Amino acid sequence: MISLSAVTFTQRPPGNSGPGPLPGTVSVAAFSRDRTIFDSGAGFGLAAAEIPLSGAGTAGEVVEARAVSLDDGGATTTVWTDVATIDGGGNWAGTISAPRSPSWFRPEVRLKAQPGVAASGANRFGVGHVIAIWGQSEPDRILSTFYDNTPAPAVTDPEAVQVFDGAAANPARHFITDAQPLTAAVAAMAATFIAERPGEKFAVVFHTVPGTDPRGLVNDGDPTRAWAADKALHDFATVDGQHVGLAAMSWFASPGSFGASYGEAMFPLFAGKTVAGAPITFPATISYGGSLSYTADHWFGELYDYGKTRWVPYGPHRFDIDADMRDATHYADGSQQFNLVNKELARESWRDMLALPDATMFLPLTIDPVTYVNGRDDGAGGWTDVAHPAGNSPDGTSAWARLTAHAVLQSAGLSGWSTPEFDNALWETSGAWVEVWSSVGPVTTTRLARGEAPIGTAQPHWTEVMGFQINGLPAVNTQIVAGRVRIFPNSGIFTHADAIQYGEGGATGMIAFPDDSFAGTWRNLPIVDVGAAGLDGVPVRPLADPAVLANSLPAGAPSFTTSATGPYFLNPLNVPAGTTGITFAGRFRFTLPASGTYILFAQTSTGFDVELMNTGNLRVTVEDGTGAKMLSASIVPTALVSGVWYDIVCSADQVAKVLRVAIDGVLVATVPFTGTGNGLFQSSRAISFVGRNSGALQFVGDVEYLRAWYSVTATGTAPATAPFKEILGPAAIANADSWKLGSDAI
Repeated sequence: MISLSAVTFTQRPPGNSGPGPLPGTVSVAAFSRDRTIFDSGAGFGLAAAEIPLSGAGTAGEVVEARAVSLDDGGATTTVWTDVATIDGGGNWAGTISAPRSPSWFRPEVRLKAQPGVAASGANRFGVGHVIAIWGQSEPDRILSTFYDNTPAPAVTDPEAVQVFDGAAANPARHFITDAQPLTAAVAAMAATFIAERPGEKFAVVFHTVPGTDPRGLVNDGDPTRAWAADKALHDFATVDGQHVGLAAMSWFASPGSFGASYGEAMFPLFAGKTVAGAPITFPATISYGGSLSYTADHWFGELYDYGKTRWVPYGPHRFDIDADMRDATHYADGSQQFNLVNKELARESWRDMLALPDATMFLPLTIDPVTYVNGRDDGAGGWTDVAHPAGNSPDGTSAWARLTAHAVLQSAGLSGWSTPEFDNALWETSGAWVEVWSSVGPVTTTRLARGEAPIGTAQPHWTEVMGFQINGLPAVNTQIVAGRVRIFPNSGIFTHADAIQYGEGGATGMIAFPDDSFAGTWRNLPIVDVGAAGLDGVPVRPLADPAVLANSLPAGAPSFTTSATGPYFLNPLNVPAGTTGITFAGRFRFTLPASGTYILFAQTSTGFDVELMNTGNLRVTVEDGTGAKMLSASIVPTALVSGVWYDIVCSADQVAKVLRVAIDGVLVATVPFTGTGNGLFQSSRAISFVGRNSGALQFVGDVEYLRAWYSVTATGTAPATAPFKEILGPAAIANADSWKLGSDAI
């Protein structure tokens, strides 16, 4: 119940001209609670708040009001200002402006005509920042006492931070102090606010309910989350006429399933419009993804006046792996990890959404918080709870809370630094390496910043800076060189056809499970030390602009791409009689088959077959002119890897009785025949490229050239003479070749 303050007044002493006028009265209604915080408009570049006041008094009298600062000797007390004229019913209402200040204020009012008739509010107020954080279990872990298993950091200002919670229960307010930190993570968030904005006041409203989705929030028919409960929390936090100045969201766990449609599905809830700008009347059916939809009875415009509230767009946060991976978005067996595929697509869609003309309620995109610990040791050799920040490490929930606080401050222009991103790249002209860096400052890692020992070599992808991929596969050799990340090729040298990217999938760089979790590979993600309180550095933004990372090496020969249905290339004529040697050569890039093999080169009926195995080795069979096996499925340990261009030369010499294999110009294998043979190849069999004569074992990948000679060299290199057959890219040329069979190349 609103109470009225005491009324004070003075009476004019009696004079000689008869009785004086009756004194007026004035009162001011007290705020519902002491130490109410009003937002100062940082999201709009402001530093003051409009404070709503009301009360009662003598009808017709003009009311003046001011804010009296209590903790700075009156230094920030405001001047008396006319705020209202008391109406015929004896009531008045108006506003005063008060500056952002370390001090608490008390409202004071008086009658303009009788300044001695004055009143003060019973409860204090402050002017600082009112912040709302929306989401599900990830931000809710900041509040969780169950998972709170680390000491709380010091909270040096017990007057600075208040937290409101109760989106799924009864709304409540908590003062965050050393004696009552609520949780270590809440204390870490408070300590961050205090360190970054000393003396300022913060009210943080946690609209967080585990296991929920925005679709459940806005649908009154969905029992998983009640809009009414979140509105009750909002109303409780703003009961004295405050407004939320900064609403922050990194909600991607459940709604991350929207994938590439994230923006299309979520934008109506922020803007009350479609991504095309069409107004929406709620309740509404929100359509997305071509044929999908959900029911929305509400939108955020019901809670927030966008003349006073701005959204802080941050994230997505990190999403850890739960099994061994081949790369950022594929399991080890080559199948897609759809959750991480969708998270990457949602990250891109979120950014695209923020660029829409109607996305005026958003502040600039800030950091993607990825440098913290998810999950915990299950005590049995495994890692559990991988979806949530760890409560048993200061690098878990507390770090997540600090990153969240920094995201809010940075986006609102309350920090003195810019979000680091890879906005520069250099492709060394010989193809030896690529360097990427950030204009914000020197790049490092948490492990380096802490002076910790290197991660080791137990996994091939463990390298100084993790999270980079080359042609869609993990980079295995990266280094920090003078504040830049230097990325070396996984094999050979970089060519014009190679591509790099950072932060694909869940933006963790994780491949081995649970090895990467135990090793703390998050400490190998790139950061920049911008002086952010409580952090070794802030993470470099995942998914750099592809234009920045674009390959600048000179283009090589054109290539073409084959699929599981073709093309393959078969000579309509058989090998000439008397042929004693055959040399095959080609330049290939591929993703290793999940199982089985691909044919690179062949002679019908295993006369001379070269197969690419899923291990990266080659398997070769050679027959003589009678069909006798000279080599039978002989394994050549080449250890080729996916995503790399290779020049492969394979020659079989029936006279010298030897197979030679050269990779990238280097002879890697000389394999003696196991049979004597007749010194010839079968003249009743034809040769083929990238598939058997039937199309079986079709090679899938990229091809720059295919060549064949009916001769060999003693060194295993391709003969210097013109090839008997040559097939080149681009696809249009390859598809027009007279040997071409199967589907067209692309």
